[in-house]
Amino acid sequence: MGVLPHQYFRKFLGSALVLLSCSLCACALPMAADIDAPEHIDPNQSALLASGDKIKLTIYGEEDISGEYMLDQRGILTLPMIGELPARGLTQAQLKDLMRESFMKGGYLSRPLISVDVSALRAIYVLGEVKSAGGYPFEPSLTTLKAVALAGGYTPRASEGDFLIDRLQEGGQIVRMNGGDTTPLLPGDTIIIRERIF
Repeated sequence: MGVLPHQYFRKFLGSALVLLSCSLCACALPMAADIDAPEHIDPNQSALLASGDKIKLTIYGEEDISGEYMLDQRGILTLPMIGELPARGLTQAQLKDLMRESFMKGGYLSRPLISVDVSALRAIYVLGEVKSAGGYPFEPSLTTLKAVALAGGYTPRASEGDFLIDRLQEGGQIVRMNGGDTTPLLPGDTIIIRERIF
């Protein structure tokens, strides 16, 4: 009679360990997001500026100020005369308006004619269950599945077609979204391929 409870205890302990292991695995994996990424992106949509972006600034008649500038790790752009400008999460047009206002408000330039262009589009980053995780140059019409191909394809553990996308929003916030095979990407997106639970 004393053996039977011991067998039950071993079965109970084994089941508990399996459940605990599954729970730990689930906790270790990135959870699904609350929102889905847009299935279509307007090709005329302005990209939002972020850290590492290089911009080409042209101020007509002001060659000493005109040139290339980079947003630092804080998303700040430092310019002669006006100093630091918070540029992260702004469009090119918004940054141009902020520059014009700053030059005029400081009394440095009365009516500046300003042109702002992005010198190079930010890379995308492919992380998780791909063979060669890392950063890759952004290309027009890039989708999540094409990004996986750039990163060498899925690993055997990948949850194929199941993506998380971290994307910069207006104002500088990063939002995590769910994506599918054909979800279009934007410069600076981070794509995460999760591991299959079973």
